[in-house]
Amino acid sequence: MPEPLHLELLAASVPDHDVRIFDMRIDANLLGKLESFQPNVVAVTALTTEVYVARDVLMAVKKFSDEIFTVVGGHHATLMPEDFRMPQVDAISLGEGEFSFPHMIEAVDEGKSLAMVPNLIWRNRDGHFVSNGRTIPPGRSMDDLPLPRRDLVEKYREEYFFLFDKPDSSVAASRGCPYRCNFCSVHEFYEGKTRHMSAERVLDEIHHCDTKHITFVDDNFMMNYRRENALADLIKAEGVDMSFSMECRTDSIVRHPELVEKWVDIGLYAVLLGLEGASDKALAGVNKENKLSVNDEAIKILKANGVIIWGAFITDPQWTTDDFAILRDYVDEKEITHTQFTILTPLPGTQLYRQQFNDLLTYDYTCYDTLHAVTPTKMPRVEFYKNFAKLYQQADLGPYYDLVREGKLTVDDCRRGKRMLDAMSHWEYYLENDPVIGSVRAKSEALPGAFAHKRSRARFA
Repeated sequence: MPEPLHLELLAASVPDHDVRIFDMRIDANLLGKLESFQPNVVAVTALTTEVYVARDVLMAVKKFSDEIFTVVGGHHATLMPEDFRMPQVDAISLGEGEFSFPHMIEAVDEGKSLAMVPNLIWRNRDGHFVSNGRTIPPGRSMDDLPLPRRDLVEKYREEYFFLFDKPDSSVAASRGCPYRCNFCSVHEFYEGKTRHMSAERVLDEIHHCDTKHITFVDDNFMMNYRRENALADLIKAEGVDMSFSMECRTDSIVRHPELVEKWVDIGLYAVLLGLEGASDKALAGVNKENKLSVNDEAIKILKANGVIIWGAFITDPQWTTDDFAILRDYVDEKEITHTQFTILTPLPGTQLYRQQFNDLLTYDYTCYDTLHAVTPTKMPRVEFYKNFAKLYQQADLGPYYDLVREGKLTVDDCRRGKRMLDAMSHWEYYLENDPVIGSVRAKSEALPGAFAHKRSRARFA
């Protein structure tokens, strides 16, 4: 559960206004917050699985007071804005909110038209939605971003964590990814563009974090090796005493193994790797643009430097028992103690969604949590989930004891991790929200986004 970094940045983009951040993952008392704060504007963000909750929040806000201006943004709203074209929404923010939010707040505050606000779909006086288009203003650098208003979530800080680190602070030192994995929405959201903060600006943000651990949430932190090299030098020169985690591609690590060693020297201890599969065929199937041999070399480099590997793997609904066994054997062979297994999911707005739209078994967004097969499985579905859940069963505890002896994990860390793994290893838990076996919304109950996509495909055909 990371902190809501982008909301902290949005809050910082309107310094002349009184702003509150209400994290409903932790506190559900929406009515109480509305009554105590009496806001003029309520802005909501949501991932795909949170769409129904976000819609309910927006409806509740308008029921509380129709005078409150409501706006929704984030990944799903950007890629499937039709799902929020509803009477209780006044505006839909597209892409990175910092480009539009200050202009929108200024227009609302001064009673001006929203027609000139960039990256906005808004509801006019007739109740019709008008789109201002989407663009990234030229000359905007990530160094221009204000420092996040972390003070606004101070009361939630102890609840935010990454892996075993709690509390944790998130730092986004870049945005976007040049690669086009078919399951990922990052390329789509940022329209193929990648931007980076300078090393000096990243260091400034590190100094403003009040936890002893920082997670770099860039999609590939090691990609800009010149910046990462300079940042490591700055951190060491200033004697920053923190520990760091990051997300990386394996080919970036293999290209610059010396950078791993340099970062370990200043506090790097864990890396999340999108390993995805245990064969070149599996990597090619998700358009990873990488090789298994590169993954193997990156694992070797990280282990040689004592870095904990969080390995993320994707399972395919078309797998057989043998495919699951191959992946399990690979994880055991590489002794990857921290694992994340997900099911290949055509997330709305992605290349995979467009390719597999006709195969979707449901449009119920709560099923799109990457833990349920929303397309047909080759195996009987119960057998598929039994094999999937078995991936999370940890039989060999030796590597964990090694990490405790080395001081990289505590016994409490291991116990917490064991509880998580135990929960994930119960195959019965997956059936309730399965689109075939479970109880989910019928296709006829789909929100407008799915039907709009179906119409656009029909026109194209």
